Amino acid sequence: MNGNASMVMELNVEALTNMFRHCNEKYFGGALPLPILKLSHSKTRLGYMSFTRRVTLKGVRLEKFVISISDYYNMTAEQVEDVMTHEMIHYSIAFSGAKDTSAHGVMFRRKMNAINQRYGRHIKVMTPTSDWTPRRAPVVADCLVLATKMRDGRCFLSVVCPGSAGKLELQMRGIPEIAWHGWYVSADPYFSKMPKVRSLRGRVVSEEKLEQWLQKMTLIR
Repeated sequence: MNGNASMVMELNVEALTNMFRHCNEKYFGGALPLPILKLSHSKTRLGYMSFTRRVTLKGVRLEKFVISISDYYNMTAEQVEDVMTHEMIHYSIAFSGAKDTSAHGVMFRRKMNAINQRYGRHIKVMTPTSDWTPRRAPVVADCLVLATKMRDGRCFLSVVCPGSAGKLELQMRGIPEIAWHGWYVSADPYFSKMPKVRSLRGRVVSEEKLEQWLQKMTLIR
């Protein structure tokens, strides 16, 4: 989702409360009591409805309903409304005491389709987010990088678990086939995608590519 930044809805509990009340009146006839509303930071779950079960003399009672909406992605008010309404459909089914055929069963889909058709909404059982933009840029931590040149011309780059650096340094000093090695740090995404190793193994690179990386990284020893 790469919309205009000015269209992104600011998310907080007050905004969620206003959205809930809007959706409650518009889609549910104002029949649903205000639940506990929370923000989450989930990357994989845009919304979630939960409750607690209390056993009484009359049977099991559902209470303490909670609707959580994720602020991980930039979302417009229209998208937040779809997510909120999705969770409110779950809420309405549970609050009524009905039992659906599954999490997104016959009752859920019937209500979802009715709202979509009548009001032109785009509520889905699952919403793909692969092209959505995170609200905050992910923080990339520095990686500990071991650069190695062998006497036969081969070159390696390894991302090392910091706790294993001392052990590997001692091993390197005892291998005569190693012409040179150095320890660096880098926050480049290239290294964050590599597995962190605890043994002497790494990715083979050309000598030219190795020299290019050495110019970009910070030497620590």
